[in-house]
Amino acid sequence: MKNMPEDIAARLKTCTSFPSPPPIALQVIELAQNPETDLGTVANTISADPALTSKVMRIANSALYARRRQSSNLRQALIVLGLNATLTLALSFTLVATIDEDPEKGLDLDAYWRRALLAATWGKLLASESGRRDPEEIFLAALLQDIGMLAVHKIAPEVYDEISPFQMAHLELAEYEKSQLKVDHRMIGAWLLKEWRLPDHIVRAVKYSHDIAGNGVEAEFRGFARIVSICSELADVWLLKPDQNAMQRVGKEVSRHLGILPNRLAEMFETIGQQVPVTQGIFEMDIFDGSQLQEISDTAREILTIRNLHAIQDQADLRKRATKLESENEELKDESHRDGLTGVHNRRGFEARLDKEFEMSSVHHWPLSMIFVDVDRFKQINDNHGHQTGDAMLQEVGTLLADNVREQDLVARYGGDEFVLLLPGSDDQEVEAVAKRLVDTARAKSVRDGNGNDVSITLSIGVATQGDQTRFESTKEFLAAADEALYHSKRNGRDRATTYVSIKAA
Repeated sequence: MKNMPEDIAARLKTCTSFPSPPPIALQVIELAQNPETDLGTVANTISADPALTSKVMRIANSALYARRRQSSNLRQALIVLGLNATLTLALSFTLVATIDEDPEKGLDLDAYWRRALLAATWGKLLASESGRRDPEEIFLAALLQDIGMLAVHKIAPEVYDEISPFQMAHLELAEYEKSQLKVDHRMIGAWLLKEWRLPDHIVRAVKYSHDIAGNGVEAEFRGFARIVSICSELADVWLLKPDQNAMQRVGKEVSRHLGILPNRLAEMFETIGQQVPVTQGIFEMDIFDGSQLQEISDTAREILTIRNLHAIQDQADLRKRATKLESENEELKDESHRDGLTGVHNRRGFEARLDKEFEMSSVHHWPLSMIFVDVDRFKQINDNHGHQTGDAMLQEVGTLLADNVREQDLVARYGGDEFVLLLPGSDDQEVEAVAKRLVDTARAKSVRDGNGNDVSITLSIGVATQGDQTRFESTKEFLAAADEALYHSKRNGRDRATTYVSIKAA
């Protein structure tokens, strides 16, 4: 793995005291990577290990997977959990079982597992709350995110001699480790998991488990890794006793990146307090104090409720800002913000409005949608029918777009034959309906060239929405997403609309 010092890699490879995954774990990893794997194969593999079978049955019948009917055999449990969830949870159980306590070396294994189980439980809950389909995989990544600490303890136990690693925030701990080893437990953990052949997205999530912004991680892994890093922050806040500043900071991060508001996060703290005892029971541990869990849950709820009152005040401020925006929108009617040919806004006017709307959407978690529109084969139309026909077509398209959106929406000519629409408050479903209407309406339109021939109009459209399913870090990312969706429409035959969320789901 890049950036891993050679001497550290060599020490890890020759460390005989650090456990390797048992055969059953390697079998599970292999099954997970095989697209032909079915429930029958998984059942046969798991049933060969009675302890693993017991844990899978226990979690299927637990409150974490509450069902009306209890599973009385392994096959029923697998049906309750599903194939991917079963494989991921089985891998969690087998890897945890390989890490034996080493009391003579002094690392507080109870503290280690408290953090791991707490982060993992948060991971599953946040993933479910965010509508993701991989909560068990996030559970596993969060569970293993600090496994590098165990490796550091094995190859360089002196690193932790002068500190209490579980009494400090993990970002601070990582910086200390770098000062001693030129590498931290995140990178060492990622190296180990790669050696164990775990999937890339889990390896990346461990490597970037303290990078909530996700600046270092590839775009395809960013959403997954971000939840794991948020779990790390929440575990720190919980275990280091929540104070108002730390709790509000984390609440702001959760709200910004996952769209979960403070009052809902407060409720989730209470849920975690109920789920953690279940999780530790499944893993056959007894490392949490029930009264302490309740105390921290109550404190978090109180702090986050106060923050939510501030959010209510923010909504009042937002209304004032909205009124101000209406006034500013009038200024956009100035000639400097208008396209001379079509009469819609120009790129300058669009960018001025985009910055304001994007900020409001990011801060207050309102949906904001963008539609990129490209006139199909416009160059060919210009070449074959003349520039006057092309200009008439652009004017017709500008009118068509303006007539099919709301008054508060913005239509702009982005350049050449490209238009862009900004729709504040429109979510994925609403903007998809608008995009389809634009394509259908354009298909029925035409302009007449100098020879009296009708020239039909078709549009290729790309749609992106900042909302519950997707959050963008910047207007640049937002624009790139809409542009990518537009490219898919053009590549797949034109005369159609494509949403960015559908590309991601493919």
